[in-house]
Amino acid sequence: MKVKLLLSSIVLVATTAVASPFEKPEDAIHYRQSAFTMIAANFGDMAEMVKGRKDWNQDVFAQRAQYISQLSLMPEEAFNVEGSDKGDTKAKPEIWSDWNGFTGKLTKFQGDLAQLADVSSEGDERATKKAFGVAAKNCKSCHSDYKFR
Repeated sequence: MKVKLLLSSIVLVATTAVASPFEKPEDAIHYRQSAFTMIAANFGDMAEMVKGRKDWNQDVFAQRAQYISQLSLMPEEAFNVEGSDKGDTKAKPEIWSDWNGFTGKLTKFQGDLAQLADVSSEGDERATKKAFGVAAKNCKSCHSDYKFR
């Protein structure tokens, strides 16, 4: 019985230690900021196409949509690191005081981006622009509620 308990404890400690790649809160902040920077760079290029400031290229747009769909899955774990609400961050305290609201918006954003990736891969420019508008609206609402400017 003691051996079983000891083995169970070792497994629990080992999986807990592996669960987060962040040794310090600053690492988590940098990680999530990096993911959001990459999302913004791709999103900005797509917005330039939607606004007609850049030539429309459906293939490039679809690739960027795929990138941001995947990138959107990355930041959440870095908000779950103790102490990552302090330091060099534009994250508002409401992220942690309204965790369900924040993660609800993030989940919706992830769904919107997955939909955008799917729609844009089908090649319909009009449908792609419509899906982009939905994702952009949700992105902006999360910034308003959970990010300092």
